[in-house]
Amino acid sequence: MENIEIKYTTTHEWIEVLDSDSRECNIGITERIQDVYGSIVFVELPILDEYEQGEIIGRIETSDGRNFYIYAPISGEVYEVNAALEDDIELLNRFPEGDGWICKFYMENPNELDALLNLREYEAHEEEELNEEEYLPETDFYENVEDY
Repeated sequence: MENIEIKYTTTHEWIEVLDSDSRECNIGITERIQDVYGSIVFVELPILDEYEQGEIIGRIETSDGRNFYIYAPISGEVYEVNAALEDDIELLNRFPEGDGWICKFYMENPNELDALLNLREYEAHEEEELNEEEYLPETDFYENVEDY
């Protein structure tokens, strides 16, 4: 496995490999999602469980009432959530790619990281996506609650 700092998804999650031997990672949402949608007022944190890559692990709500899912960037197990976000959502707004992390994760298959974007690729994707009419489709959480 290459020396990985942070990888990104096209749905605006980031993953930082903390220890490649133990396969421990931090997962969060990118700063870019706030730049486009504004302040986050609520986060539904993942439950401690195993998830497949691309599976819904949580949800955020923005100040204008829109909801967006948080997806697992890779397959693995959530072993800790950032409980500080329940008391201080501003951590997520001020430091989304730092102290505002969402959960800690044991990755199942490090090869899945190869499908994710490095910073340069993520920024190029962002440039392209910002030129599209719809940036990221809003989640109709209440209509699709059975998916969660």
